[in-house]
Amino acid sequence: MTSKKTYILNGLVALGLGILGLYFKESYALVLLLGLIYLSASFFHPLAGLGIVLFSYCFLPDILSLALVLGYGLFIFVTGFFRKDRALSFSKDQQIVYLWMGLLFLATLTSTYFRGSLRDLAIHSGGFFLFLMMVSLVKTKKDFYYLLFFLMLGLGLLSLYGVIQIFTGVEMRKEWLDVENNPDVRVRVYSVFGNPNIFAEYLEMLLPLALGLMWAARTDKRKIFYGGLFILGCIALGFTLSRGGLIGLFAGLCFFIFFVRKRLFLLGIPALAGAIYLMPQGLASRISSIFNFADSSTSYRFTIWENTLKVIKDHPLGLGLGHLPFKQTFEQYVRTIPTFHAHNTYLEITAELGYFGLLVFLIFLLVIFVLGYKYLLTSKEKDVQIIGAGLLAGLFGVLVHGLFENVFYLTKITLTVWILIGLVFALIGLGRKEASHD
Repeated sequence: MTSKKTYILNGLVALGLGILGLYFKESYALVLLLGLIYLSASFFHPLAGLGIVLFSYCFLPDILSLALVLGYGLFIFVTGFFRKDRALSFSKDQQIVYLWMGLLFLATLTSTYFRGSLRDLAIHSGGFFLFLMMVSLVKTKKDFYYLLFFLMLGLGLLSLYGVIQIFTGVEMRKEWLDVENNPDVRVRVYSVFGNPNIFAEYLEMLLPLALGLMWAARTDKRKIFYGGLFILGCIALGFTLSRGGLIGLFAGLCFFIFFVRKRLFLLGIPALAGAIYLMPQGLASRISSIFNFADSSTSYRFTIWENTLKVIKDHPLGLGLGHLPFKQTFEQYVRTIPTFHAHNTYLEITAELGYFGLLVFLIFLLVIFVLGYKYLLTSKEKDVQIIGAGLLAGLFGVLVHGLFENVFYLTKITLTVWILIGLVFALIGLGRKEASHD
């Protein structure tokens, strides 16, 4: 059971961990990190530790973020054999998740660059641990909302930092923008992510959930809190100037509105026209560059996609999990274009896992959305329907963005995708439990 004191105490621990990750050397942060994992898991309760993970993972360097997730996951997994309250739960609905992880493991063993594939297997394993923790530790709606609070708290602080960068200014690298075709652009914010496109991927996944929490809130204080987070995040996303991120958020919000309040679609066209009219010139120019094939980033993607198709044609069974096997092979086809991935999630998965891997991935996604529709979007409980729509909308948005980027390239974005999947299945589990009691 959670209480106000538990919220405050774990909030302070989570905030301290985030500050340590930002301002202290990694060696000191690692020692303190391990101590905090032990402290939160042993002296509080497993759910409190998971809340700290959901808040802290984006503030830490990638290696420490992964260490936090894997360390906590392994601890709970091992202690689950000795304590019933931590025992892992399994259901038939989750079989597709285990199939997907099994395929990733097999693709690592058969990789053309085994050591390179281990990096991505570790990241997905961390995400899989988060999934297991959520479906096993969330017993009640109160547990579920407890985790959402910490996730949203992290979103709010990261968004606030991004908004501050609008005014303080940040270094803008030349590879982020075709200056000749975007003369009005002066700043692109990235919060702690180091790249505006990565920050945009994070935001587009969690902003529909913030909107859902605001929509479902039963008190004015909660509506103001989550509504403020949503507006703050939208401002930050706008100033990332990520075209894929803006398209992804738009797609996610359309998904959300369709399943929550279809009548609002009638306002969609005038609202979109008004937003385009009021948006800053730099942002408008950036969006219009989507259709400008002379833009260097657009033409760059077309070249990569064309050559990725050649790689897939020659390696129909896949190269192995991860961007490093892809990079190693791709550069044998085009030595003048150094790239780490295909800038398209579906092409990248096909190149890494082959045609069969792409098929399993699509089935994986289909099962998630079918189950989500069956148990969440059509739920008789309004809050379950709205929060479920927010979770699925976040996934839908990033999958649309996946047409232009590989969303399984970086640690924190991959973990965020797994977090959304874990929350979807945790909420499905609660819905099924309550339905069985009726």
